[in-house]
Amino acid sequence: MKQLDPSQPRRATKEVGLREFQRTGWLLVDATYEPVNKLDKRSAARVIERDYPLLRDDLATMTPDRSVPLVLIKKNICKVLEPKLTGDGFKVLNRGCLIPFPASGQQKKFHEQFGAIIANATEG
Repeated sequence: MKQLDPSQPRRATKEVGLREFQRTGWLLVDATYEPVNKLDKRSAARVIERDYPLLRDDLATMTPDRSVPLVLIKKNICKVLEPKLTGDGFKVLNRGCLIPFPASGQQKKFHEQFGAIIANATEG
């Protein structure tokens, strides 16, 4: 939320923040319905790849013409999904930029990379 409107106050709850996120035209979609954060990298990648058809179909339902820009967050998500999504005609803005998940000391890098992608998208 800070990236999209830094002047906004901190949201009281996650639900309020996500509703505001949606109201401003953004969506947050998980790559898979199965939690992968406790899996090793290889197992997590297998689950993400396995569930890709579900994600692709969900995204196609939300944006049938596939014109809505996507920003992928978390390095393994970027690596696994960017080639698949672009190959299926979705507009992925990362262009090879691996945005880290904004936790465990990665907040600054996340804000820099996400901000740069959003700035490039609004300029072009």
